[in-house]
Amino acid sequence: MPCVMAETTTSFNSLPNELIINAFDSLPTRSLLPLAAVSRRFRGLVGRLHYYRLVESTVLQGRELILECYHPSDRLSTPSLFCKYLGTNGLSEAGEDANMEDLNQLYSRFQPFLGDENRRPRARWPTTSVIKGIEEPLTQVPSYDVNLEAGELFTQLCAVTNLVKVGPRRGLFLSIDSITDGVIRVWRDWLKQQAERSAAEQQRAGQERPDDSSILWLGLSKDVGVRFRVLLKEEGHAPLLIGQDEDPPVSYTLEYQELLVRTNKLLLTLETSEAQQIAHAGAMYFAGSDRYLPCNDVISLPSMPASMMQYRVMPVQ
Repeated sequence: MPCVMAETTTSFNSLPNELIINAFDSLPTRSLLPLAAVSRRFRGLVGRLHYYRLVESTVLQGRELILECYHPSDRLSTPSLFCKYLGTNGLSEAGEDANMEDLNQLYSRFQPFLGDENRRPRARWPTTSVIKGIEEPLTQVPSYDVNLEAGELFTQLCAVTNLVKVGPRRGLFLSIDSITDGVIRVWRDWLKQQAERSAAEQQRAGQERPDDSSILWLGLSKDVGVRFRVLLKEEGHAPLLIGQDEDPPVSYTLEYQELLVRTNKLLLTLETSEAQQIAHAGAMYFAGSDRYLPCNDVISLPSMPASMMQYRVMPVQ
């Protein structure tokens, strides 16, 4: 009697969640998220994996977040600001079963601060009283002065946010990856309204709502925004001649309170950076030289100061 082997078929739906998640985990987030539209089960598994990736992205994976915000005329003189992670409102409450749309609305908060080379000596080195605990350490809030001429309705600030991997020496970056590069338009009316608000009101409103008016966003996508505290600067002399319907010249100080970055945008930038480092052979980039040189050779450029050198992982040209 002939032996008949029974054919067995296993459908994808019969696989356990653990195997499906293991398969999904090899996909980058840009390829993973569209799978949520396949079925309700896929939506739950993709959402769970997406949530854990968002949690891991807030650690920045050994990188530093840097903010550059300046008027085009002050580009060379305005220092870059490092950013300290403060938290992501709503991330812990969302959990792994959170809605996909809700996860996309999460923002990670960072506090901009000056690097040691740009801080005042008292803020850089603690005094004896600070070491003994008698006095609080001096904190220097980074700020930027905005000046509007008579009749000028607004000014513009260039804003660039980068994820950098700091090298072993000061001024050297192993990688630089841009999150956003845009322009912030600062209106005269907005400056006046914010200056009339108290500091406590500005801080409380900005932490509770990401749509508060104290936050200026880079572009309509609102992936990155900066929350400022606005202070009116008293001018010593008023202009002699000014039109009847013309706004007078005025100056304000913008104090950096927080940098807000959409957590999903942060995750995508981190994954892009990791993929570039894995896919391409390393090359050393020297800022100002427009040259990409292989890392496996010892390179000596005595004519170039060390402060102008930056490392960047790029494909060898």
